Amino acid sequence: MFRFALLLTLLGSFISCGDSITDSPDPTVTMTVAPAGADSSEIWQQQCGVCHGAAGEGNRALGAPALTQLSSDYLARQLTHFINGVRGADPKDQAGHRMALSVALLAPSDIPALAAFISTDLPPSRPEATRKGDAARGKDYYTHLCSACHGGNALGNPILGAPALAGASDWYLKSSYQSFLDGLRGQHADDVYGAQMARLAPALPDEDDLDDVIAHIATLPPKRS
Repeated sequence: MFRFALLLTLLGSFISCGDSITDSPDPTVTMTVAPAGADSSEIWQQQCGVCHGAAGEGNRALGAPALTQLSSDYLARQLTHFINGVRGADPKDQAGHRMALSVALLAPSDIPALAAFISTDLPPSRPEATRKGDAARGKDYYTHLCSACHGGNALGNPILGAPALAGASDWYLKSSYQSFLDGLRGQHADDVYGAQMARLAPALPDEDDLDDVIAHIATLPPKRS
């Protein structure tokens, strides 16, 4: 009964995944919940690809970022955070709440294989640029404020828990950064790496400066091509 009730909630909320970009998300978007024991490809097709795209390329209209350039460790950690209420629990975090609902029925044992499937089995994607900025100016900001954790080439640093940024959806980089500035991410006691980002985010509060940094990141080749 609980599974059925939660499924109804999911179907009602899943028409807008990730961060809300439009006021009128596609009403035809629906999802199902993969049965217990389903393999990662089936879970992806039924519960993830509906918003994030069949190949994990992302869908800006649904606020679903591209995922294929992220490491399996990072993906597994974020999925676990959503399931455990580390992300998406703040009532102001509507995007995180929708994502938490969408993965609420995943079994913990499903997560490692699903994360590995996303990061290695799906074809690499590189989303189109949607934002404008001064990449040359952004390079200076990135070098001094971001590279120590995310790497000079924005390929991430697993030791520091810093995800790859190269190859990410530029609109999502901005909205995600804003969530740290707004206190919607990195506040939970169990989000150790998120707390680091939340402390550093105020170093770049200006929107134009952030656009410049994201423009620079967009010039960097992703790990998978």
